[in-house]
Amino acid sequence: LDQGIADCINQNLEPWVDYKELLQSQKDKFKSKGGDNGCFGLSNSEDTKSMAHSYYEAIQMSGLITGQGQIPFNNKSDGNIGKPPKIAYSAMHGVGHPWAVRLFESFGLDPFLTVPEQKDADPDFPSVLFPNPEEKGALDLSMNFASSNDCDIILANDPDADRLAVAEKCRESGEWTTFTGDQIGTMLGHWIWENLGKNSDKPVAMCASTVSSKMLRAIAEAEGFLFNETLTGFKYIGSRAVTLSKKGYRPLFLYEEAIGFCCGDVVFDKDGLTAAGTMAELALRTYRNGDTLSKHMQNLYDKYGEFCSNNGYYFCHDSKVTQKIMENIRNGGDYMKSVGPYSVKSIRDLGFPGFDSTTEDNKPTLPVSKSSPMMTIHFTNGCVAQFRASGTEPKFKYYIEMQGKPGVKRDVVERDLKKCSNTILEALLQPKENGLIEP
Repeated sequence: LDQGIADCINQNLEPWVDYKELLQSQKDKFKSKGGDNGCFGLSNSEDTKSMAHSYYEAIQMSGLITGQGQIPFNNKSDGNIGKPPKIAYSAMHGVGHPWAVRLFESFGLDPFLTVPEQKDADPDFPSVLFPNPEEKGALDLSMNFASSNDCDIILANDPDADRLAVAEKCRESGEWTTFTGDQIGTMLGHWIWENLGKNSDKPVAMCASTVSSKMLRAIAEAEGFLFNETLTGFKYIGSRAVTLSKKGYRPLFLYEEAIGFCCGDVVFDKDGLTAAGTMAELALRTYRNGDTLSKHMQNLYDKYGEFCSNNGYYFCHDSKVTQKIMENIRNGGDYMKSVGPYSVKSIRDLGFPGFDSTTEDNKPTLPVSKSSPMMTIHFTNGCVAQFRASGTEPKFKYYIEMQGKPGVKRDVVERDLKKCSNTILEALLQPKENGLIEP
């Protein structure tokens, strides 16, 4: 099925309709009539306005807004501590800008500065090679703009504004830090727990995709709220939130490592706008306390332990090879007890018929699949390794994360991760023997 989908995509690379030309013709048509209803005749303008109003009204009633924009800063003598952060925003040539402006107004936040070249929607995405804020170089223009305008933080939506990238410039060195999706998810999840979850009249739940970092799970275990993981994709994450809501929980945060976040329980889907507003409030509180986002993230590592990851993939053009790798790990149902010197704590196999060593009946709680199996191995040293084949690309992906105990330095955890990763990848994937190609 996945291969059929990929083949169909390759056979239809040329758009059936020139939407850029259609949109321009509609704009010209409505402007010639002396008006502009905002939808250019492509939908019902009043319905759109009504939905937008309901959306922002729901945000204001959600409890997400903590009023950080209304609290004055203490301007200290050094000019940095207590100085509010300036924010630069990029819509990445998409639709986010006017919605983000209104979102900041709803949160009671000062206006941000906008990267002018990427402000307006443009399907050609002229300033980036690929309009994904995660891609290398996608934030270069934003960083140049932010540096020129003394901005400390970049908030960048993808073109349809359902994802959020975050970067921060060090005031001392001028160097930029681009946060990973897992780091953003950890900061947002912790913030929402501290400012909304602790006072909830219902038990709080949070969810993340299984390939995301386990740090939010560690925070949940330490703080006492429910954490669930799901298959990759917000259709699974959002569905789990709906189920938990029906069971009496209040799902307050959902995320996936691919910079997709759902803050609050307004809509159980990823939303780069509410994520941007929530992150801006978090930044204001953090800077008011004399810290930065980078320092705040380190404070969380210090409290809950360092989490270091090695995520990547090999090119694999033969689906039989990926099946062989999975079958070797499966070993006819006699799953391994160790990999090299590393003892296995638990194994979850989401290939058909499925296996989970942590459940009483050894059946996984997550859906199993013949065509898209996923293997998750927990080791006793805190390492978690996950493997799956891409459904749309000739890639075999791996996600390996090492959890350090609180107080253990990051370089120690990174060293242990590297050593463990090398052993796991060589023993389980056997790249040379299986013809796997490094990118």
